[in-house]
Amino acid sequence: MHTIEQLNAFVAVYELGSYSAAAKHLGKSRTTVREHVMTYEDTLGYPLFTIDGRKAVPSDKAEQLYFHAKVVEKQNRELCCYSQALYEFEIHTINIVHDVIVPLGLMVKVEQRIRQHYPMLSVNWLHRTRQEALDMLQQGSADLVLMPNRDMLFPEVDVTWVNLGPLHLKCYVGKDSPLIKQSRVSMANLQNETQYITENFLVMDVGYARVSPKMQVVSNNDLLCELIKYHGWAAMPEEYMRDYLKSGELFEVKLKELSDSKSIELNLYFTIGKDNQKVFADTIRWITELSHSALR
Repeated sequence: MHTIEQLNAFVAVYELGSYSAAAKHLGKSRTTVREHVMTYEDTLGYPLFTIDGRKAVPSDKAEQLYFHAKVVEKQNRELCCYSQALYEFEIHTINIVHDVIVPLGLMVKVEQRIRQHYPMLSVNWLHRTRQEALDMLQQGSADLVLMPNRDMLFPEVDVTWVNLGPLHLKCYVGKDSPLIKQSRVSMANLQNETQYITENFLVMDVGYARVSPKMQVVSNNDLLCELIKYHGWAAMPEEYMRDYLKSGELFEVKLKELSDSKSIELNLYFTIGKDNQKVFADTIRWITELSHSALR
């Protein structure tokens, strides 16, 4: 019978291609990883790898075995997360990490709902890039993460998620922009003007967010909106820009190539088992409910 340590060693060597790399990934010595794989091979009765220089080359049987071993290895990690989440402790603070494009009104409503039911709970709203946010989830310094979907089936790390609804990307300019004089502008028109883009959009390469060769990155959304009042344009979620449109400070420009907006999905990420604790389960439910009414 195999052990979890043996499966972990096999999967790591298979994925990373060497015993040394697998040992570094697992935080173990190369000798220990090699012993786990050799013991597993003895149990199976056939070799899993051959050594070619510094590389561990998987055998045909290892190729067939990998998928099943990976499923078990992943389920074991999820079980560990789930078991840890069942440990009861008093929660005083909840850390919600968000992208800059998450609508402000949505976050305000979420905090109001939390305060209504848990008046003694402190809620911290932290702006981070996507990778920083997911790293914080794994490290335990973030409880929930609000981030756009990258159109990937699985996120980059072992977390779960709930889809909250679409954000509608449109193009916005100031009242003095030459683009505002046209009923519809083309992508070529946009390429001739300076584009301001949020840091996360640049990293994620969302939709048509990267268009102009004259591109300037801005981490702060308030600053971005102030800049495009006087120069250039930006692709931003309609839900975020509503107040600027109502005040007449910014205007939407329509594109010839698109009949309407370009949509990206907003997700709520959290570690496996987090929703087994009542405070977090309630918060996840409220965020989902409020998002479904706000993102239409």
